[in-house]
Amino acid sequence: MGASLFALAAYVAADAAHALWAHDEPRASWVGIGVTTISIGAMGWLARAKRAAAAQLRSRALRADSFQTSACLWLSVLTLSGVGLNSFLGWWWADPAAALAMTPLLVREGRAGWRGEDCCD
Repeated sequence: MGASLFALAAYVAADAAHALWAHDEPRASWVGIGVTTISIGAMGWLARAKRAAAAQLRSRALRADSFQTSACLWLSVLTLSGVGLNSFLGWWWADPAAALAMTPLLVREGRAGWRGEDCCD
């Protein structure tokens, strides 16, 4: 899992850097905005539900999974920020900048996965 997150971080960083360098302006995607908005709501609800269930069950695995769901929530917020700023304000650079902002989170999660660590110790 760690290796796949490192690969994803490298791809996202390279693609975003290229988009910034080449001044590659993404097109507005109303479907993307809708799906990402739904994802934010769903991930927020799911993370809370998993934390509550983990507390009741005293499950470290479920607690760690709730953290991963929270990470998905924050990735969705970054995605919506970039896509939204591009779509509504015409800031073409916001989408690749948001992608670059995701890479530290991906690398951190990749390191934890590589080392076999969980989030909640």
